[in-house]
Formats: sequence, structure tokens, C-alpha cells
Amino acid sequence: MASPRFFIMRHGETVYNAARRLQANHIHTPLTALGVQQAHAMGAALRKALGPSPAVTLHVSETGRALQTAAMIAHELGIDWFAAKRTHDLKEIDMGSWCGRLYDDVEAEVGPIVIADHLLRPAPDGEDYPMIAARLANWLEDVGDAPGDHVVVMHGISSRVLRGMMAGYPVHPDLGAPIAPSLVQGSISLVQDGREEVLFGSERGSEHA
Repeated sequence: MASPRFFIMRHGETVYNAARRLQANHIHTPLTALGVQQAHAMGAALRKALGPSPAVTLHVSETGRALQTAAMIAHELGIDWFAAKRTHDLKEIDMGSWCGRLYDDVEAEVGPIVIADHLLRPAPDGEDYPMIAARLANWLEDVGDAPGDHVVVMHGISSRVLRGMMAGYPVHPDLGAPIAPSLVQGSISLVQDGREEVLFGSERGSEHA
């Protein structure tokens, strides 16, 4: 039996991304017109790879922007959005009291929050990278070795940690968790048997989660 395949992607661009605001997980930040285009393009790329109405399991972060993106992907694939497995384990890094604020305003107070390789510096009252890895480990344990294809719609930072864990990237020396390279919004990463391939899109991603 073939080992499971995981198609991991970020949600499309949101109004917060476009305005350079730090997003929260508890409020809906809707997609821009570009974000809608990105979501449909990811769905079309998956349909090309998997065929129409494929037998896949859809996993979605329990956030409005991820659920909205997943709805368009599901439409393109011809699968049931309502059958998606929704979970907070796939949510984005929690930036604490910085959520909702402009990047520039926070940086004027505390210094740079975007560090090397498009990563975000954790907020003092938010999540750090080992905390993200711990909840993603819970998600991986729940999924287990379920066969077949898994479509995973989530976020910029948290998807990099998940891909890092699944594809065996090294632990970041300062952040304490394995972190994969950044991908632009609208990209799809395929992870299977501990190996990663960029199926659609490209590297050189944005820090805006």
C-alpha cells in the first residue's frame, strides 16, 4: 500500500496581509480578490494532480481565512467542504497582544518582529515555535498513518513548522523547532515518506501569516 501523501498549503492573501497587520486566530480576516484567485489556482493545481472528485481527506485550520480558502479548493476539486476535518491544532502562530496591529506600529515599539528567512519573532505573551510544534505533533498523532491523500489548508508560519517536522528539516538554532523554507501564498507542498516537493508555486514567501 502506498504511503500517505500530504498536500500542504497556506490560505490565500487576506485583507490583513495586504494591510500588513498581524492576524489573530479568533476573528475572520477575509480573503482579498488576489487571495480568492490564489485559492482557486491551488484547487485547479490539485485537480490536475489528483483528478476530479478525488478520494482525499480535507484538513483545515479552524480560522475563517483557511475555511474560506478550503471552500474554493473543495469547489475546484469537486469534494465536500462540509466533510473537512477542522481543528485548532493547525492554526497560525498566536502573536498575543500584537494581533490586529500594524507591523510598523509594533516594530516602532519593540524593534524588528520579522527575523531572518521571513520568520516572525514570537510575542512575549504569544506562542513560541516549540509550542507550535507541540500542537502539530498532536495533530500528526491523531492523523496517524491513515492511508491515502490528505489536503491540508493552514497558515504561513505553522505550515513551515509542520513541513519541517514531516520532512526532517533541522531544528532552528534560535527558535527550537524544525522549520521548512518559506513559500509564497498560493503554493502547494507535497510531503511523502519524509520528503518534500514544491508541487505548485515557489519559494521566497512573505512573512505575513
